[in-house]
Amino acid sequence: MRRAFIFVTIFVFVICSANVYAGTARTAAPFLSSDGGTRAAGMADAFSAVSGDVISAFWNPGGLAPISERQAVITYTNVSAMFREASEGMYAGVIAFAMPVSDIGVFGTTLQLYGQGTTVKTEADPQGGPRIIGEENLGTNVAWALCYADELAEGLLAGVNAKLIRQVLLDVSDIAYAADLGFQYAIPIRMNVSFMPPTPINIGVTLQNLGTAIQMKDAYQSESLPRNMKLGLALRLVDTPDHRFQIAFDYTSFIDKFSETKEDKTNPEFDPVGAGVGIYAFRPKVSEQGLGAEYWYANTLGLRVGYKYVPDKEDTSRITVGFSIRYANYQIDYARVPGVNLSGSTTEIDKLSVMFRF
Repeated sequence: MRRAFIFVTIFVFVICSANVYAGTARTAAPFLSSDGGTRAAGMADAFSAVSGDVISAFWNPGGLAPISERQAVITYTNVSAMFREASEGMYAGVIAFAMPVSDIGVFGTTLQLYGQGTTVKTEADPQGGPRIIGEENLGTNVAWALCYADELAEGLLAGVNAKLIRQVLLDVSDIAYAADLGFQYAIPIRMNVSFMPPTPINIGVTLQNLGTAIQMKDAYQSESLPRNMKLGLALRLVDTPDHRFQIAFDYTSFIDKFSETKEDKTNPEFDPVGAGVGIYAFRPKVSEQGLGAEYWYANTLGLRVGYKYVPDKEDTSRITVGFSIRYANYQIDYARVPGVNLSGSTTEIDKLSVMFRF
C-alpha cells in the first residue's frame, strides 16, 4: 500500500540517514559491496533492474515487490582462491528471506557475514625477535537489514532497506546504521509480440549505504560506508512457458565525497575530477559497469553470462558465468567470477547458493 511504503521510507531515512557521514573514502565495511547473491554474480552483478527474486534486496529493494511466495536463500563464497593458505577460518556468505503480506507489500530480511579468519599472535622473545604464542581470531563482520517493498503505481515499484552494520578487527569494533532506497519502473511500451512480455523494458535506480560512519578508534579515524548509486536497465526479450531470456546492464557510481573539503580547496595538487568529487563520481572511468544475460529453459535450467568492468582493477574486469537447476520449489545456483589473490595475480572465485520457495 502506498501509505505504508511512504511511512516506512520516511521512518527509515530519518533514523538511519539524518546524520549521514560525508567522509573522504569508502574504506569501511567493504564486504557490503562484495556479495549480493549467486544469480546476480553470474550476470556480472547487473541486477538493479531485475525483479521478483529475494536477492533483489542487495541490489534494488524495489525488486522485491513482485514476489508472490515466500523465498529464502543461503549463499556461500569460496574465498580460499583469493587468500590461499591465509584463508584458514575465513568465510563469506549471505542469507535472505522475503514474503508478501496481504495487500500491504513485501517484507524481508537479509544477513551478510564475512569471517576474517585468524592471525598469528606473537610476543617479544628474550633471545631476540618475535615468538609465536598462538592464534587470534580477527572477528566476523556482519550486516543485517530489514526490507520493505510495494507497488506504488502501475509499473512503479519501490523498496527500502534499514541496515545495522558491525565491523570488527580483533578486539576493536563499531556499529553503523544505513539505509537503501530503490525504484523500478516498467516502461509502458507494448511490443505486441507473442513471445515477449507486455512491458519488456525495466529501468532501476538505487541509492545504497547512506548512513553513519564506522569509528573504530576515535572521531578522527572515522570511515565512511561504500555509498553508491546504481542505474540499471533490463530487457526481457523472451517470456514463454518454455523459454525466458533477458539482458541486463548496471552502472554503479561510488559517491566518496559529496563536495570538496576545506583541506581539498587549499591543496593545489588536489584534483576533484580524479578524486570523483560530487558529479565527477558518475564518470564512466570511475564507475563499475556490468552487462549480463540470462536464459531459462522450462523454468528448470538457467544459464548466465556477463562481463564486468571494475575501475582501477582491469585484471578483474572480465567474463562471469553461472547456471541454475530448479526442481519443484528448490533451486541451486552456481557462479564463477574473477578475483585477485594476495600475490596480485588473477584467480577465479566460486559461489554457490540454495533457494527455497514455500
